[in-house]
This record gives sequence, structure tokens and C-alpha cells, in this order.
Amino acid sequence: MPRIEHPVVDTIETVQWKGPLAGTDHTTIRVPDLATAIDWYRSLLGLVVTEQGAGRAFLASSLTGRVVLALSETGRGLDYVSFRARTPEVFQTLGARLDAADVPISQGSSPTRPGVNDALRVSMPTGHDLEIVLATDDPPAAPVTGEYGLGSIDIRTSHLQLRTTDVRGLTDFLGVVGFRSSTFVPLPGGAGYFIQFVRANEFHHQVAILTGTDGVHHVALEVDEVAFWALLDHIGVLRRPAEYGPVRHHEGNMLSFYIRDPFGNRLELTSSMEQVGYDYPPTMAGHEPWYHMNMWGPQPPESWEQEWM
Repeated sequence: MPRIEHPVVDTIETVQWKGPLAGTDHTTIRVPDLATAIDWYRSLLGLVVTEQGAGRAFLASSLTGRVVLALSETGRGLDYVSFRARTPEVFQTLGARLDAADVPISQGSSPTRPGVNDALRVSMPTGHDLEIVLATDDPPAAPVTGEYGLGSIDIRTSHLQLRTTDVRGLTDFLGVVGFRSSTFVPLPGGAGYFIQFVRANEFHHQVAILTGTDGVHHVALEVDEVAFWALLDHIGVLRRPAEYGPVRHHEGNMLSFYIRDPFGNRLELTSSMEQVGYDYPPTMAGHEPWYHMNMWGPQPPESWEQEWM
């Protein structure tokens, strides 16, 4: 059965054990041709357009009506990643933290998805924008009338992977808005980190930070585990080749599949992520690197290692 999200009223108590952010609200990908991109994402994932205009389209799961992805006709790569504050108090607190840390904030002046009450946006050290939204009036999850997409497959937001030459610096920056380390791999000699998986809620990670030239490696969407295999069969019918996968990641304990859109933007499609709890202590990965990437063995191609958005 698909996982239907029921309305949850967050309180100070739920924030204390779940964390300040309810997860990734949506991610906006830059594309050079909006019409081509909409057709590709609709056919691949069954997403439906809920709003379109001024070179931008917001795409939602047809099963829940939740916006999970947006497309911006501004080139290629990441436009911004958006996280949803659980309560108005959390929204105000995170804004105050960023202000106290002398991080320049743009509030309510940038375009974001329909239904948002308020939003603030900052630039991360990698040069990409991070947004925090307050959306207390979202309607309950419900199928989009007249749109069937992939039927019972519920597409949801998951996470993204950033690459940077300063993993520690980006980790500390995200710490200002409540992110905590879940799993890490130190560089030899303890001079920094090779990779950090960080979270701001009860799931294992919403951002993976890997050492490398600044950029976005992939944007991840998720479905339930049974639906994962159905989705891959659908992709097979469309004859859209994978870049890598299917595999099973150790961190997050997820099934995973990587595919690139017509413009080179990389999507990761995953099964549901493992919950560890907001108070989970930082843990150093103690297994071989190949096992972290794919518990089943086969490792990614050179394109996965060397190319990103």
C-alpha cells in the first residue's frame, strides 16, 4: 500500500525529538528547456504540474498533491533546495540564528512553491541557495483530480548530495539551522572530513556532503520499497538507461538508482530512508568504502565519480 501522509500538528514537544525541520520540502532544478523537461519528468515519474509560469513549473505527486520538485528554465544544475520548518516558532528561531551568525537573509522576496506562508533564503558556502519555508496551511494529502500519473506510486522528496572542498565548513554552516552529523569519514590525519551525512530530523540524512570541487552531485526522490521495483520496471518500459544501479546503500539503508535527465542533471531514486532519531550520535563509518556505496558490491562508473551538476 502507498504511504499516505496524514496531517500532523507539530508542537514544541515534537520538535524536541524530531528536530526543527520536517524534511526536504522541494528542490528546484535548472533546465534549459522547460517544455522538454516537464515531458521527461512527467513520463518518468508520473509527476503532475500544479503551477506553471515565468519559466518555472512546480511538479507534485499525483497521489498526494505534494510538490516535490520544481523546474526553472535558467540553465542547468541546482536553483535552490527548500526545507520546511515544523512550526512558526522554529521558523523564527532559525531566522534569528542565521541573523546572529551574520548570514545574509532574503525573506519573502524569492519565488517559491504555492501554499507557502513565508520563506527565508540564504546562500550556502558552495554558492547554492538554501530555503526554509513555513507552510502551516497546506491541505491534507489527496490525489490530484483528473491526474493519474503512476497510479499508486507516491513520489516524495528525500535528500541531495553536495560536493565541496571544505566539508567541515559546510557542515558547520548547516549546523546553524539545526543539522547534526549522522555518519562521517575523516580525512587521513584528522585534518577534516571525506564525507558527512547530516540531518535536521529523525531520518538518517537530508544532505550528504562529499569532498570535491564545489557542485551538486544529485537530487534524490523516494518511494516505498515495493514501489521502487515497480518504478524501475516502468523506467525499463520507457527504455531509459540507468547511469548506475540498482544498489543498496549502507548509510540510510536504501535501495538506490541513478539516472540523468536530458540535460545531464542527476536524479537518485531511492526507497524509504532509515530513521535514526534526531538525537542519534555522530558515528564514524567503520566499513570498507565499497560497502558504504553498495552493499551488493558493484561500484559506480567513472561518470558518477567525476561528473556532477
